[in-house]
Formats: sequence, structure tokens, C-alpha cells
Amino acid sequence: MTIISFLKVSFLGLLALSQLQAQTIDFAALKTTGGEKSSSSFVMLDQQGTIATVVELGSDVNQATLVVGEKKVPLAFVTNDSDSRVAIYKLPVQVWDEVGQVAELGSSTGLTPSMDVYSSATERNETARVVGKIHRFQGKVLPLAVLRLNHKKAAPQPGSGVYDRKGKLIGLVRQAVFDDSKSSYCLPIEVVQRILMDKKRNEHVSRCWIGIIMDELVAAPIIESVRPDSPAKKAGLQNGDVILSIGGAEVREYAEVVDAFYYLIAGEQKKFKVLRGTEIKEFIITPEVSPGR
Repeated sequence: MTIISFLKVSFLGLLALSQLQAQTIDFAALKTTGGEKSSSSFVMLDQQGTIATVVELGSDVNQATLVVGEKKVPLAFVTNDSDSRVAIYKLPVQVWDEVGQVAELGSSTGLTPSMDVYSSATERNETARVVGKIHRFQGKVLPLAVLRLNHKKAAPQPGSGVYDRKGKLIGLVRQAVFDDSKSSYCLPIEVVQRILMDKKRNEHVSRCWIGIIMDELVAAPIIESVRPDSPAKKAGLQNGDVILSIGGAEVREYAEVVDAFYYLIAGEQKKFKVLRGTEIKEFIITPEVSPGR
């Protein structure tokens, strides 16, 4: 390769990178009180143009426009989840080649405090550090736990990908921390996977229930009551059972049970392990869509 050819290739690579970084999704404001326009980044999930992003409160999830340079292209809405604010869209075929590579999905389950993560699958100059998993905000239990990250610079846009050392996607930035612009809350990649699986299985995304009542002020995850004719009742759970694990994930408190429940999918069996008296018992429970959802 000649020097001129090398410089040309390098220039084109930098140009492509610049275009990739400049890509955003613009959302129209909801036509309600508090409606606001917003912009988010996104990640490409497959070769068929499926993308995932995060929609800010007050923005219309059904009015999304991809902006690449001076080009503006409406996006086809697929589904969304109101609890995480993740939305899935399809890109028009004509822009598939302009949005970069498909992300390789990883896992957030092995992340530990101080572990380094990145805002790019390939570059390593934008290091962030994992602070930990957050289950509560202002004393209230969140519907799903998020990761808190500390960044070298300002937190990336909502919808930006977060990657591990191997370049695998482990989460999406949800938002910057209100009082710390160099910190962000990140949605685990398992949130996106849960949404896609629910859409594929049930044609829509819904929260599930099994029909138990617990007290969030009690430290241990103890079942206080079981609703009649509920999935939990049919499976055999009883008052006083202490939940030990859900689908293989250990739970030690109420907030961890709430987080584990977020990932339940209607019609998909899940193994529950409980402590009943001095015995450890296992039950297979099939969650149902929560009443009214």
C-alpha cells in the first residue's frame, strides 16, 4: 500500500468514526404537560437493522428520527418497556451501512466495583469504572436495579453502549446522575435481552406476577401471603417461605426479589428455591402478566 493510499484509508476510517459518533435519534415531545424533545444514542443489535436506545421522560417513543449528518430518517417502532425506558426500533434498509457494526452482546452479571468498562467496543481511551448495583433511589425500591458508573469525562448520552474489556456490550446508559455529570446510571444488557424475548414470545412487553405479598421493610425476603388462584399458590408456595433464589440468581432482600421479578416473562417457567422451616424446597412457577398491565 502506498503512503497516499494509507492516508486515504486512514482518513476514511476517521470520517466513518466521526459519522458514527455524530449519529443520534431525535424524539418529539409528548403532547402533554411536561412533554420535551430529546436526543439519544443507540446500539445496533443485529444485521437486520434492529437497534436499542433509551427514551427520556417526556419524549414520544412513537416519533423517533435517526439523524446521520444532514440525513433524517423516521424509525419504525418495534416495542418499548416503560420501566427501563428502553425502546427497540428497525432502521430503514438504506441506512444499514451507515450505522457501524453490530454489537456483540455480553453479560453484566460478572461486573464488580472498580472494574473498568468502556464507551466503545474497540477504543480504550474512555475508561469508566463500575461503582456498584443500585436497587434504591431516595429510599424507594427501583422496579429494576441499575449499574452506577464513574466516567473520566461527562457521562455519555442516554442509549450509549457500555462495553467490557473484550468489547462486548454489557449495558446502555440510562441517564447521567443528577448531581454528578461524570457519573451515570446504566441499564444491564439483560434488560434489552428480556425485552426482546418477551416481544418474541408474547408479542408485547409486560410486567409479570406470581401472586405473593412481601414487606419491603423486612430484611429477609419472607413471603407474607400468597394470593388465591395465583401462579405461586398453584405451584405450592406458602406464607412464611423465605425466597433464596429465582431462576438460579440468589436473592437476600426484598429489593433483590423485585429486581429478579423484573426479568420474569409471562409463560416462561422459572425455578424458585425457598427455605420452609428448616427445609430447602424448589418450585417451578409459570409467571402471568400482571393484572392491569
